This record gives sequence, C-alpha cells and structure tokens, in this order.
Amino acid sequence: MIQFSIIIPCYNQADWLKICIQALQNQTFENWEAIIVDDGSTDDSGYVADNFAENDKRIKVIHQENQGLSAARNTGVKNAVGSWLNFHDSDDYLLPGCLDLVNKQMLNNKEFELFQVGHELVDEKNNVIHTNLLTQPSGNFLVQANIGNPGPPLSFFIQKNTAFDAGEFDTQLKSAEDWDFWIRVAKMAVQRFTIREALVAYRYTSNSMSRNPWRMYENTVEVIKRVPLNDNRIKHNSLLEINTDYDVKKAIKVRLIQALGLNIMQGNLDEALNKFNTESIKYNFHYHPIDFRQMNSFMTFKNMYRPEDVKKVLTDYPKLFTIFFVKTNFSSDFQKKACYYVFEFHLKNSNLIKYHFLGKIINRVLDVSVNSKKNREENGVKS
Repeated sequence: MIQFSIIIPCYNQADWLKICIQALQNQTFENWEAIIVDDGSTDDSGYVADNFAENDKRIKVIHQENQGLSAARNTGVKNAVGSWLNFHDSDDYLLPGCLDLVNKQMLNNKEFELFQVGHELVDEKNNVIHTNLLTQPSGNFLVQANIGNPGPPLSFFIQKNTAFDAGEFDTQLKSAEDWDFWIRVAKMAVQRFTIREALVAYRYTSNSMSRNPWRMYENTVEVIKRVPLNDNRIKHNSLLEINTDYDVKKAIKVRLIQALGLNIMQGNLDEALNKFNTESIKYNFHYHPIDFRQMNSFMTFKNMYRPEDVKKVLTDYPKLFTIFFVKTNFSSDFQKKACYYVFEFHLKNSNLIKYHFLGKIINRVLDVSVNSKKNREENGVKS
C-alpha cells in the first residue's frame, strides 16, 4: 500500500520541476508515488516529467490540454492510489526528512485525518527568505480557515477519503481555490495535527508581483461569501455548525485593501483609486488609518524580511503609496497615519537591523506613542 501520493500540476516550469522531483527522490522515506499532471505545457516540462518517469517507476505522468491549476489537481486526485495526498506546485519542494517525520507522526496520531507542517519561504535561487514555524495547536481549525488561507498547499497532508468527501477543487476559481478547499475540509470537523518544524519549501518569485490583484480579489470575495453558508459540495455527514455571525463585509474590506496594496506597488495608481472608490461605495466601507496596515500582506511585501529586501521596500514604495493617499478624500493627517501603518513592519525591522538592541527600545517607544494615539482616535470620529 502506497502511503503518500504527491500531486504535482505543472505548466511551463521545467527547471523548477527538476528541483521538485529531485527533492522527492532524496527523501529517506521511499513509500510514495508522484503524479505529475502536465497541464498543456509548451516548454520542456512534459519531456522532463517523462524522463523522470522512465527512470523511477514511482513517478506517473499525465498529459492533458491546458485546463488550469484546479483541474490539474483534480486529475491528480482521481489517479492517486496512496493513503495520503499532498499537493505541490511544481516550483515547491520537500525539505530533507519531511516524509519520514510526517509518517512517524501519523503512526503515533492515527485519529487525525489532516497533518500540516511549517514551511520555508525561498527565492529563485533557493535562498531562505523566512522560516514559518507552525504555532497553531492541533485540533479543529475552522476559525483559522475562515480568516484566511491557512498555509501553502504542500504544507498539508490529507487522507485521500477525506479529500474526496470535501469535493473537488473549484475550476471556476482562478485563485484562492486551495483556500476554498481547506474551508470545506474544516467545515467537515476534520481534526488537524500540526507539526511545528519547517519541512517544506514554498517558492516566492518576482513573478508574484505581476499577478492580477483584481482577479485575485474577485475570487477571494467569492470564497468569503461562501464561508457562512452550508456547502452542498461536501459529502461528509457530520458537519460543524456554520458560523452565521461571520462578518463577510469586514473580510471583504481586508481583501480589498490587500489588493489595493499590490495594485499600488505595481504603479497602477489610477486603477487602484477607481477600484477603491467603487468598492467602498458598493459596500459602504468606513476606514481607520490602521486598516491600511493590511496593505503589507502576502500580496505585496510582507514576505520581505531580509535586510536588502527591507531596504528596497522603504526605498522604492513609500512614494507610490503617498501619491495614492493624496488622491483620496482623506484628511492629510489620516493620509500620513495610513502610510505609517503600511510600512510600520518594515520601519521596525529597519530599526532592528541598523541599531540592534537600541532598535528594540526605539520600537517600544514608537509602539507606546502610536498605540496611545490610536486608542484616542478610536474613541472619536473615524475619517
């Protein structure tokens, strides 16, 4: 019986695919299969995949016309024979010893249907940008899943039968399809076992900055609207009670601000302003300066931790955000505070990098000052 089915959709990523498969072959735990779904690639991805399969019988390759990431994952699931499923993107990879450690935890915790591990964020050269340790406790994770995507797909290992019960990945979603899937899993009252260590590598590339923020926004809004509803795609009988108090409007506002951050970062200021005004009127949003802290998100520069990245953020982007806020109807005082909150994380990191221990003191003084002002503002009228 095969323990792990590693499902790897691939579209025009031949070089990354080599790293992905080699990392899998280097695992000390050998009872796995890899299902590479070549989703209509026009580069050498199909050839690379076939070459691996010829030399390693654990690797299967399925060639199909381009149908998108969700359809490729669904193809992989339908062809998997392992007890547990793991969803890669073809530019991700497992760290040494991952499968062995996860398997041992599965043997010791047989009541769990879902396991999640921490992950490293790596760049194009496999340099570690940041290590994300998994700090959430084991158990039900519906609340966390409702807030936002609980982790990259390859950080999860799910029982095949449980995945079938949750339903397929939604092929109509062009992003957030994995978040939609994990929400359904959480609604099934599935218990998640968390492994703190970073055992997988999730790649963050310069292409991430070229994504379409409004396509991502529209897809995440669709997922958010589904959160408080019963979902007929779920085949499992014992569902959790759905939280009808879930604040859809608040969640949409967060996603709007995150999408705005990427749009501004890309230099599309007029587009960002038009979308901001349109959506704010549509949902009757009201704002406090601290709301715009969400512009520092996974879509923009939240993952930029290294000294050179922090310097780049504080050098290249404040001017763009300042121009955006100047074009809004907010007061000049509101604009300054909003810009501060956008870059607060990186300003503090810069202080630590430059001044070390003294930087901690500077940041504490800054916190006291800013939080005092914030508390006074929240008791008054918001802009």
